[in-house]
Amino acid sequence: MSQKFEKVAVLGAGVMGAQIAGHFANAGIPALLFDINQELAQKGVDGLTKLKPKPLYKPKNADLVTACTYDNDLEKLSDVDLVIEAVAERLDIKHTVYNNIVPYLKESVILTSNTSGIPLEDLTTVLPDHLKKRFLITHFFNPPRYMRLLELVKGPDTDDAVYDMIAEFGEDALGKGIVHAKDTPNFIGNRIGVFGMAVTMNTAIEHGLTVEEVDKLTGTVVGRPKSATFRTADVVGLDTMINVQRTSYDNLPEDEERETFKIPEFLQRLVDEGNLGAKTKSGFYKKTDEGILSIDLKTGEYGPQKKVRFDGFRLAKDRQTPGDKIKAMAYSDDKGGQFFWEVLSRSLIYSANRIPEISDDIINLDNAMKWGYGWDAGPFEVWDAIGVAKSVVRMEADGKKVPQWVKDMLASGRTSFYEIKDGKLEYYDVQSGSVKTEKRIEKSINLNLHKTGGNVVKKDWSASLIDLGDGVLNVQFHSVLQPTLNPIDGSIGQTINDGMDLLEAGKYKALVLGHQGPNFCAGANLANMIQAIEAGAFDQMKETIKQLQDLTQRMRFSKAPVVAAPHHLTLGGGFELVAPAAHRVGLGELYIGAVEVGVGLIPGAGGNLRMILNLMENSGKGRMNAFQVAQKAFETIGFAKVATSADEAKFMGYLLKTDTVVMNNDHRIWAAKQKALELIENDYEPPEYRNDLKLPGTGGRTAMAMALKGFKAQGKISAHDELIAKKLAFVLTGGDKAGLTKSVDEQYLLDIEREAFVSLAGEPLTQDRIRFMLKKGKPLRN
Repeated sequence: MSQKFEKVAVLGAGVMGAQIAGHFANAGIPALLFDINQELAQKGVDGLTKLKPKPLYKPKNADLVTACTYDNDLEKLSDVDLVIEAVAERLDIKHTVYNNIVPYLKESVILTSNTSGIPLEDLTTVLPDHLKKRFLITHFFNPPRYMRLLELVKGPDTDDAVYDMIAEFGEDALGKGIVHAKDTPNFIGNRIGVFGMAVTMNTAIEHGLTVEEVDKLTGTVVGRPKSATFRTADVVGLDTMINVQRTSYDNLPEDEERETFKIPEFLQRLVDEGNLGAKTKSGFYKKTDEGILSIDLKTGEYGPQKKVRFDGFRLAKDRQTPGDKIKAMAYSDDKGGQFFWEVLSRSLIYSANRIPEISDDIINLDNAMKWGYGWDAGPFEVWDAIGVAKSVVRMEADGKKVPQWVKDMLASGRTSFYEIKDGKLEYYDVQSGSVKTEKRIEKSINLNLHKTGGNVVKKDWSASLIDLGDGVLNVQFHSVLQPTLNPIDGSIGQTINDGMDLLEAGKYKALVLGHQGPNFCAGANLANMIQAIEAGAFDQMKETIKQLQDLTQRMRFSKAPVVAAPHHLTLGGGFELVAPAAHRVGLGELYIGAVEVGVGLIPGAGGNLRMILNLMENSGKGRMNAFQVAQKAFETIGFAKVATSADEAKFMGYLLKTDTVVMNNDHRIWAAKQKALELIENDYEPPEYRNDLKLPGTGGRTAMAMALKGFKAQGKISAHDELIAKKLAFVLTGGDKAGLTKSVDEQYLLDIEREAFVSLAGEPLTQDRIRFMLKKGKPLRN
């Protein structure tokens, strides 16, 4: 069965319903947004351009969402292929809405609910039999644009083909990670996640830890979001958290940890007093003019945050891999380690006890926590990391009851839940007590799995060459020092060059530049740069920049196509690496920009040339004159503008309008490979070298200099900002050779760019900016 979703309706224009409609608009699908009156419906639409973080890839997407009311617009539902109900979590309200809309729905419509707590069986009691077959739960996580998790729940009457169609649509069109949940309270993500929050808070009280101590121990150091526990609760809203927690407590009388879900007094008191978290500027943390205060869990009084120091934390921070960090924390003997072990061990046991109650397998449960709660690893992946056998011995020594199936697995001789073999992921299946292989999704190429199948051509410190099959080679980044940001170093540059050698030798037909780390590339390695500056190695720096420029030009003019697959942070040098490719397959969630001015520099590896070429191509013939091209490039680079989506990147000139955007990050490498094969099939030819670039020259620079003088006089920029901007303007207007009747070529622009970059690196104020960025992680205004 296949069905196109050309128009959808969302019932309920609250923050969640509106954002679901907004994300359909991100996918290019028009949405009707219903509420009880026009004012509320329109408020939902208007909020899409005001909420933070931004629900839309670009503000114009709001035009695809139409405000509707139940009184005036129900007949419009006859054109809709999918209806998602997202009204208040009360069964009587949902039933009233269902009864109102059913007469207007077409036969082929699919109806779903975004409920997180009401059983599907109860929801469908008022639906006709034919609609029960086309009804399921689609539980989006907030905010829908950014959270990958989409939990699907089907009932006994749900048609399997309908369910599969929604799963495929959610994955392909909306970019979601699909988790198959059972019809149990809070499904998978919130059942495990809220237990984890509850046991953490309760244990913090028992062990006498402060709010900031807990957040230090349960944040990024152990592969959890930066907001950790208490700050996450503030962001979600303490009232919302209480409601989800109460759903578990009220509806799980047989749960062995039911009492853990009981709302603690300190949490109830905060809510009763109106301290609901970030939305009221006070919860576990309080925003004041004097700074951010934290609450004392015993007294309920707010006070200044205290410095947190734990030996276990220090040990964990020094470890390289997420698994090693968690292991170091779990087995630390200090107060922080003891607290962390108690929380972790109870959470692991609780997760194991939920199979097969809430999920048939460990994969769905792990994915739910990674995609819905931002964990780097799910419970069973974490358990493998700390050692299953070793941890079970300690759990039992503590008097904890380990689930029998875990002990049975160990007794069978298997010591881990997961194992990678020959390019496939094997996992322990609880219900059969046997090992199974994860089903491969056609559009997903998992590079780390793929590498285990004998497909590694070359492995270096920060990058690898991988054979993707069909004559396509892949460059995967995995920075040895900063795997989260993958800054450009000699290893990455050399690996790309090695890949280009293989293309030129005819051993491969195309190359994909892309990987599956947290971010594509956050630019140059500033630590290496400041070392070179302090050593006075400016000639070496000039040569390094020249090598990067030559590499990017080599990619641009390669007879075998290079396809780049950027995702998430793609800044500075990251942009410069993807820009010369024959084509880019970018993730919808792409944050790309030339941000070098933030550290007192300008793009040095061809970024200025790329921006000029992109703007010229995106504008079409004659639509932008030479000054307009230079001016827009100057504004974008000079203000370090970063696109907050791939759609916005096309508008700003970081991507071409012809580039491909994919919604699902798991599909990105596969899609890039398919594009490479398509280019090969169509007899790809590289672009012609441009020696006819028209840029405004001195006249354009004069206009820019006048504007800069005004900004400086108004105090908007510093003298050093003005110096950087003038050097940027010199490059973008074509240096000394460009003008109304004169053209310049690509190499000339690269030469003057390189000269400007190295001269700025020699400026003491630029050096201060680089050091400040390395130390503080933010730009210095000097």
